[in-house]
Amino acid sequence: MTRHGIMLDRLRVSHANVLPDLMAGVTSAFSYIPQGMAYALVAGVSPIYGLYTGVFAPVIGGLLAGSSFIVITVTNELAMPTGGILAAFEPESAARALFTLTFLIGVIQLALGLLKFGRVTRFISHCVTTGFIAGVGVLLVLGQLQKLTGYKGQVSGNIFVRTWNWLLHLNQVDFHTTLVGLFTLGLIVVLQHTRLKAVALVVALLAATLGVFVPHWNSVELVGALSRIPRGLPSPVLPDLRMIPQLLIPALSLAVLGLSVAAGVSQNYPEPDGTMADASSDFVAQGAANLIGGFFQGMPAGGSISRTATSISAGARSRWANIFAGVVLGIVLLTFAGFAELVPMAGLAGLLISIGIGVLNPDRIAKVWNTHIAERAAMVATFVLTLLIPLHWAILAGVGLTLLVYIYSSSTKVRLVQIVRSGDGDFQEVAAPAQLPSDSVVALHAYGNAFFAAVYTLEAALPAPENAENSIVIFGLRGRESITSSAVAMLERYLRRLQARGNKLMLFGVEPSVRRALERTGLMQVIGEESVFGASASIGGSFQQAWVAAHEIVRRKTQRA
Repeated sequence: MTRHGIMLDRLRVSHANVLPDLMAGVTSAFSYIPQGMAYALVAGVSPIYGLYTGVFAPVIGGLLAGSSFIVITVTNELAMPTGGILAAFEPESAARALFTLTFLIGVIQLALGLLKFGRVTRFISHCVTTGFIAGVGVLLVLGQLQKLTGYKGQVSGNIFVRTWNWLLHLNQVDFHTTLVGLFTLGLIVVLQHTRLKAVALVVALLAATLGVFVPHWNSVELVGALSRIPRGLPSPVLPDLRMIPQLLIPALSLAVLGLSVAAGVSQNYPEPDGTMADASSDFVAQGAANLIGGFFQGMPAGGSISRTATSISAGARSRWANIFAGVVLGIVLLTFAGFAELVPMAGLAGLLISIGIGVLNPDRIAKVWNTHIAERAAMVATFVLTLLIPLHWAILAGVGLTLLVYIYSSSTKVRLVQIVRSGDGDFQEVAAPAQLPSDSVVALHAYGNAFFAAVYTLEAALPAPENAENSIVIFGLRGRESITSSAVAMLERYLRRLQARGNKLMLFGVEPSVRRALERTGLMQVIGEESVFGASASIGGSFQQAWVAAHEIVRRKTQRA
């Protein structure tokens, strides 16, 4: 089917789904309003940009995403590093930097999607994203304490300096502001355990807004004091090409992070028929949403697990729920946008604190902690880096940690076994001997990776041949389509150790590609053509040939001795 045909098939409307999808879209749109505004404040920009993103990104995602349910919009994971990136710009140029950053992220994600690089999300492991998200949650909570309480003190320095300063001046917090913030936070917690869970944020903020205006608490700061919320949809803007060199690396890190988080969303919410969505199509959808969003004053957007969960719990049955959500929000902005200026900042701070606490998922953290020491270390390291360095660099550091975890795990997950014949004639696996016995045939097979550091782990496990004579080691390579220079060097070293005492090395299960590599490196000439047995279609055929040949050689040498 052509791409055009796939698009039409995705957008096919089921009359039975229209009403449920419309209601889910309305619920999702209204519940997004406070969240979109709050994430914009986290990024340090006007709340209107969060609302604009909520109009365009879900619609484009609904049209293009491989996943039917994934909601592409502003997310906490992207909003916080965006704020750190924009902090390097002067206030008058921050908006242009935001739109340019969103545009660049879109270009990168769209290119990856069109090139079918769906596997790029593997470059950030589960343990790294767990540490990063936990760190973001802590930063989110700490970053809202001053707004929650109306404290007007120190705003410079890192988050810990500001938090410490806040603790030292609790006597300067505003009572009414604190009451509004705590009321909002408490109401959200209560409503999330009721039938109003899907609209808990909206209800809590409406109650907080009324709670400010009824008693005329003028000391409580409102959104309108920070930024005007104009009625209508955004006018097009162009990215600032002069900012691209400064924003390219941050855009790359956020692009990979957004794709990785979105991949997790798609895995948690499979298609209605139970299949998994095409990751590359989701890449294209996110890329297009950000690229177009950059032209329409949007923030970086990605797959949101909270918005996706809200949409599904509200009754979404197809991708049309996301399209309806964007359209409904657009209508709200055309008619009632000005009311957003009346929302108290403390209410949004309470909302963000509830989100920050929510992303500190103890079960997810515990699963990583209880798996492997390398993953545990990577999670903790990423968590600490997230708290200490700019978030976009923490993301890139996480990619590096992922590779280190992979290399370390691969180097330690190597198991060497000996293949022996049992009394009834069958072959079975036992632990490889530490010392090579004399006048014997020892068949070995290695499980696990055979690259780089793993080679040295494997070499250390090979039977020591220094005290053996007239023995043959037959080593299995079945299933390995390639061989590294490190593995070739290891085999050559072991072969020299064997030959020093008159022993021999044979290889079985050698694939044609590996055989060519042995020939090109000269190892074939050292081992001998007669000692290399190619892989065969029959399981064990190559091993049987090597086994028989090795025993015959040992038998003849023993008789001559």
